[in-house]
Formats: sequence, C-alpha cells, structure tokens
Amino acid sequence: MNIFKNILVAFVFLLASEAAFCQISLDEKVPLDPRVKVGKLDNGLTYYIQYNPRPENKVELRLAINAGSILEEDDQQGLAHFVEHMAFNGTRNFEKNELVNYLQSIGVSFGADLNAYTGFDETVYILPIPSENEATLRNGFKVLSDWAGGVLMKDEDIDAERGIIVEEWRTGEGYSKRMQDQYLPVILHNSKYAERLPIGKMEIVENFDYESLRNFYRDWYRPDNMAVIAVGDVDPEKLEALVKEHFSDLKNPENAKERKSFEVPKHQETFVSVVTDQEAPGIQLQFFYKHKALPTETKEDYRNLLIRTLYGGMLTQRLDEIRQKPGAPFVFAGTGYGNFVRDLDYFSASAVVASGKIETGLQSLLLENERVARFGFTEPELDRVKKSVLNSAERSFNEMDKAESRSIVGRYVNHFLGGRFADGEKWKHEFYQEIIPQITLSEVNALAGQLVRNENRVVIITAPEGEKENIPSETAVLALMEEIADTSLEPYADKALAENLMEELPIPVSVLETETIASIGLTTLTFPNGAKVFVKPTDFKNDEIIFLAKGDGGVSLYPDEDHYSASYAGVLVNIMGVGSFSPSDLRKVLAGKTVSLTPNVLTYSQEISGATSPKDLETTLQLLHLYFTQPRKDQELFEVYMANQKAQLASALSNPDYQFSKALNRIIADGNLRAMGIYDPEDLVNIDLDRGLEIYAERFANAGNFEFFITGNVDLEGITPLLEQYIGSLPGSPDQKEAYKDLGIRAPRGQKEIVEVGVDQKSQVILYFSGEIPYDRKKAADFGYLGEILTIKLIESLREEIGGVYGVGANGSLSSRPVGNFSFSVSFPCSPEKVESLIEATWIEIQKIQENGPSIEDLNKVKEKRRIALEENLKRNSYWNAQLSAIRTYGLSWDVILEAEKSIDSVTPERIQSAAKEFLTKENLIEIRKNPAKALD
Repeated sequence: MNIFKNILVAFVFLLASEAAFCQISLDEKVPLDPRVKVGKLDNGLTYYIQYNPRPENKVELRLAINAGSILEEDDQQGLAHFVEHMAFNGTRNFEKNELVNYLQSIGVSFGADLNAYTGFDETVYILPIPSENEATLRNGFKVLSDWAGGVLMKDEDIDAERGIIVEEWRTGEGYSKRMQDQYLPVILHNSKYAERLPIGKMEIVENFDYESLRNFYRDWYRPDNMAVIAVGDVDPEKLEALVKEHFSDLKNPENAKERKSFEVPKHQETFVSVVTDQEAPGIQLQFFYKHKALPTETKEDYRNLLIRTLYGGMLTQRLDEIRQKPGAPFVFAGTGYGNFVRDLDYFSASAVVASGKIETGLQSLLLENERVARFGFTEPELDRVKKSVLNSAERSFNEMDKAESRSIVGRYVNHFLGGRFADGEKWKHEFYQEIIPQITLSEVNALAGQLVRNENRVVIITAPEGEKENIPSETAVLALMEEIADTSLEPYADKALAENLMEELPIPVSVLETETIASIGLTTLTFPNGAKVFVKPTDFKNDEIIFLAKGDGGVSLYPDEDHYSASYAGVLVNIMGVGSFSPSDLRKVLAGKTVSLTPNVLTYSQEISGATSPKDLETTLQLLHLYFTQPRKDQELFEVYMANQKAQLASALSNPDYQFSKALNRIIADGNLRAMGIYDPEDLVNIDLDRGLEIYAERFANAGNFEFFITGNVDLEGITPLLEQYIGSLPGSPDQKEAYKDLGIRAPRGQKEIVEVGVDQKSQVILYFSGEIPYDRKKAADFGYLGEILTIKLIESLREEIGGVYGVGANGSLSSRPVGNFSFSVSFPCSPEKVESLIEATWIEIQKIQENGPSIEDLNKVKEKRRIALEENLKRNSYWNAQLSAIRTYGLSWDVILEAEKSIDSVTPERIQSAAKEFLTKENLIEIRKNPAKALD
C-alpha cells in the first residue's frame, strides 16, 4: 500500500511538473519591453522611445548607425572612425567648435557625456540632453539629425582632424596592440573582420582623398540604416513628434549599396597562435571554441543563453577554487560565453599563469573542461548559480521604476544593431522565476559536448619575449589536447558548508543616544561602545543600501619596519576570509544574496565599505561583525597569494606602463618609504602574515573609533534592532579614540624628472603642482572649477587647434590630511617630438587664466554641468554616503549639502583667477615626462 502511495505521489508530481513546463511556449518570440514604443518612418529610419523619469529633466539620446569599419573599401580603412570624428567638427546647423561649445553651455561635457564610438559593424553617437527647456530639447534632436545627414566635412576640417586621429592611434600603440595584430587574424580566420580594425591604417588616415570620406558617409549614413533611441523624462508622444520632425526629410541615396553581412569561416583544424613581446607584462592562455552566433528571437533562444550563463558561472567558480590551492597552475582563470562579431559567438577558458607553468596551466584548463564533460556539475553548484542569477533578475525588477535612463537606452541600441533581447525587467523576472527552476542538471551538463568541440578551436598564448623557450610548440599543444581524453580524473567534490555566517548571534546593546538632523533627514545613533551610526533613509532605489565604516589611524600609526605589513593588512583578510569561511566559501554561502563588503587599511584610516539590499541587510551586518572580530588566518592562502604576487610583479617589470607607474610613485612621494607600495618581487618578504593580522586586529579592535554611514532604503525603526545587535555589540570604548599621524609625505617642487621607458614613440607629460595650505572649502571648490575650465581650454588648444593630443585633462583638489594641502595636475600623452611645444602651449593657457581670469562663458559651462550633476546626485545613495563621510572628515556643518547650489552660484572668475595665480607657479611644480627609451629614428 505504501509503495502504491509513493508511486501515486511521484506520478502526480510528474504531471504537475509537466504542466508547469507547458505554461511557457518556448517557440514564442521574446517580447520587447512594453514601455518602449518602436516605429519606423517612411524613409526606413527606426526609432525607440520610452518614458523614464530618472533622472528628472533629462533624455538619453542615441543615434545608431548600422555601419562600421567592416564596410570600408580598401582605400577607406579608418574612415568609418574618421566620419565619427567629423560629426563634431561642423554640421548643417552647428559650425566647427560651435557644437561642442553649445552643448557645454547646457551642461553636457565633451567625453564624459557627449561621445561616440565606432566598431566593426556599427557607429553609435551618445548625447544626454537636459529636457526641462523646450529649446534645449529640440536642439538635441537637431544635433542628432545633423549627425545623421548634415555633417559638413570641409577640406580644412578634415585635414585638421588627421593629426588628432594619429594621436588617438598613438595612444593605443604598445605591446597589447602589437600582440593583438598577430593573434586576431587567427581568431577571425579568413574573414574581412581581420582586415578592418576600426582605428584603420595611419597611412590612409593621413593621405586619403576627401571624397573617399564623404563617400563612406553618403553610402552608409542613410535613414534605412539607422535608428534613433530616446529614453527619458519627456512624454513619449512629444519625443515621437520630434523624431518625425527632424528625421522624416532624410533621404536614402539612389541605388543604395546593399548592407551585406559578413561571416567568419569555420575551420576543422585547431589553430595555435603563440605571440611574444618584450614588453608583455605576463603570460596569458586562452582557449576559444567558436560557434555560429546563437539566435536571439524566441524564449527557447533566451533559455539556451541562460543555460550557457549557468554553465560558465559554475566552471569559473571551480577554477577560482583551484587558483587558491597551494601550487595552483594559474594565478587567475575563468570561462564564459560571449560574442566576437555579429556572426560569431565563442565559449572561452582563459588563465594567467606564472613563469614555468604554461604547460600545467594549459593542461589544467583542459582537464577541468574534461572533468565536466565526464562527470558533469553537481546539484549544489547549480543551485548556487541559479540563486545568483535569480537574485540579479529580482533586483532589476525591484528597481525598474528607479532605473536611470542611461542604464536602459543601451538595450535598444543592441536590439537594433544586433537583434539582441530587449525585454523588460518585469517580463525577465517572471520568465526567470518560471524557467530557471525547470533547467535541469542533465541539460546543463549536456552543454559540455556542444561548447567544447574539436573543430573551430583556437589556442592563444601571449607571453614576454623572455619566455619564448618555455612555451610548448604548436605540435605539443595539439598533442596535449589529444591526450586529455585518456587522463584519469576524479569527480569534483563539493565541500559541505554551514548555512549561516554566525553560529551564535551577539547579544544586542541598546542605543545610548539618538540625534536627528531634520534638515537633511539624518539620524545619528550613538552606542555605549562609542560607535556612531549615521542613517539616511532614502527612496532613491528600492533595493539598495550603501555602507561605509571609517576610523582614523591606519598605517600611519605604525613604524617604518611595519609599513608593508600594515599596508597589506586589509588585503590579507580579503584573501583569507573571516570566521570559518575562506573567500571561496563566502561566495558559496552568500550565493543569491546581495552582500558586498571590503575591509581596507589605508594610510590615515581604516574602513569597511560595500552595498547590500534591504532583504540581505542582516546578513551584511553579520559579515561586518565578523570582519571586526574574526579575521581568518590561512597559511596556505597566504602562501598562494604571495606566490601569485611574486609571479605577477616579476612579469610586470618588463612593461613600460608599470615601470612608469613605479617611477611616478617614487617621484611624487619624494622617495618616502611611507608612501611606497610594493613594486618589486623581493619586497614581498617585508609582508609578515602574523604581524599583518595583528595590525588588522588592532585597527578594528575599537568600534568607538569608527563612524558608520548607511544610506538607502532603510527604515529607522526596523534597522535599529539590527544595529544594536551587530554594531552595538562590537568591542569598543568611546574614551580610546585615535588620530592619524603625519608621516611627512610631501611631493617635491621646483624640479623636472624624465623617465625613459618603452619602445613605442609616445610620451606622457604630467605637470604636478602641490604645496601646503590650510583647508578651505571655497578654495577647494575653486580648485575643482579651475581644473575643469583649464581642461576645456586645453582641449581647444592642444587638440583642436594644434592637433597634438587626443585627450588632455586637468584637475585639482584640497585636502586636510595629513595637513592642509593642495594638488593640481595636467596630463596628456603625445608624440615625443611635440612635448616641448605642447608644454609651452599649456603654460600659455594657464597664463591666460592667471592674467585675465576665465571667461564668463567657460565658467558658466562648468556651473551648468555642476548644477545638473548636483540635481542628479542628490537622488543617489552613493553621493549622500560620500558627502556625509566628507562632512565628518573635514568638520563641516551638515547643511553644506543643502548649500551646494548656492556654492555653485557664488563662484566667480576672480576666485578662479586668484587660485591660478597663487598655486599654478613654477615654484610649486614638478614636471614629469615619460619618453621612449629607444632613441628616435
């Protein structure tokens, strides 16, 4: 009778499961987000429009062109990208320089906001525009329309832009580019993609005929080949009307060229590409298993993509466990499913390995793929990764009414250009909830035979030149791949873990004192242990809480002999875990939860920062408590970390960027040990595990030395008991607060330093001004404005007028630690031949501001940008958290947050001029140049 009953229950369960599965018809198309309106004009232009109220008074505009470097003729290589540049150099309604000037005047900054990019198959223009003003909104669409069909391309403007693109190319030159040029044609075997890198060929860029550029624009910038996307805080009907008004008159050319698609041919053989370079900073191994791009139309397609995501996630977690074992074959490793170009997807397994471990690294990657193929994954592994994926979808769903437009607009760009899914958060959440539980372990395991196959394989090995003798030959690599099938393997064994972070919960300690700062909605809770907690409830996000715990002291409290152990104290805990949990164990226990905390011991403070969601707040506070009270010692993990660091540092020494960073650190620190990080492998012996953990324990021993800042979707009444249990219970005393010490770290002044590294003909210039000055909030603001204004002028001069740089930036700040001080820097990469003239041009722009002050026009550009940024930031949890912490650090009034707009209004040209005259002097300057070590030809 019992047997019959069990069979009946099983049968009923089977029917229920089948019924649940049948609720989804997998051959149905995945719907677009119902909030988006998609339409097409008579001329073929597609548009996507969605109302989204975050941030207020702003619309994210995109112009997507279904054309990139793949469509260039032989004499046009680099011109798809060149067209993109020309869109900012004069259009039908905006003469050269007028466009950028206008957009800056309404708070849109060049580079940070206004931008564009060119790829193999597409070109995309990015324009966020304020929308509260009718004329501004209309002008935004006018700009987009000009890009689509009104770029002037005057001869003189084309010639002026050639040099800028050469400088962009120069910026990208180096070991990475040299190696890519060798292995990319192997990955993109026998395809046109291998011959059409978007940056193009400089001999063509410098010499092409004007009409070649105009022809590319006329051929491919046409309405049936483009889309306008508008997402933001404006009535969709109004946005649709603006699209029709500004784009309906665009016409397709007669006898328009066919927009062909391009394929990457298949190959049965396995290609092995070994690439070495004298400046390569390490050894990387990559296996690519190439596949025809997956379709992205139906629910079944979506389900297939999900299964690949689960597969890659589980295999990556296994590899991460391996790298943490003694004698691990690699430093880092991971797998994933992705897309190279439209026609080509790939499954990859890659690793960074130490010298002497190339063959064992290759073997390990192959073995783990083979282990999955033979034995599959385990149910606990699948459950964990399912939880993580479901949690991600749930968070997106919870935030769908608070999502910012810039996080939405890209899905419609990708839908138009590549047919990618553009489902909404609600549909995705419901689909995931229904479909993910139905994905079985057997069907995930079955993917091994589909993803890892013998055909269409590419193996890439990149390494420093000095490793050439240690790299196995192509024949040896191929033999290794064949031998794996005969290797004896054991199934993966999953470690049993506790379900909860804490076995015994701490005893709560009640709040001692509560203070309310009503003007900014802040509550301060003080506990008997001296800990102060500042809670700022907000409704900016539904599923976000930002967290910071900060105390004074840091590395500064320790003598020179403890410098490295103290500097790495936080790192040691991060690599070893807390309580009984290693970092790998923590990831498993926290699977499906939004819990992120990182402890750190800095020069003048120690802190723990991170983020969580309301449902996981208690778990996060438990982890916080453990970071304070139970840092974990693990000798094996420490030794693995040291071995990996030693290998990475040894490899990095040949890299010129690393060499320059090392030299720059020494120069700015004036050789002071207390400002030094570890740059050489031999310095690692200065990190003592026991002393580092002892210092960490001391830094976090007294909660009374800490202030805790919590902003986000929290309820004060609901959070208080949790704070009492996990923060009030921390050991501490309000009478034992500590202060940091001045370590005497000061940058040198009044000198010049030249660093010669690298073989590429490119230089880097840094003008670094510094000195001591009492901290003053107004002067701090002036320094920030001076940096932004000088950046505007340097872009106009060094880039647009001279054509000597691709990018240039200036920024300045004031600090109160360790004493009141200022720092201001100007930085740009350039050709070695132009260093002197560009430095001279920089000083001319500085002197103009010193003698005349900035123009009202330029100051207002920065003011408008800051007004918009302030309006948006005041509705971001991260901004409030940072501001609250800064107010306490600098001893300011809480009301400075409310006075921010007045502070913007109060800045004058005279204040900026005064700051430039007082601080940007040769006496305060150290001039640093990076030049190539190789003599100029």
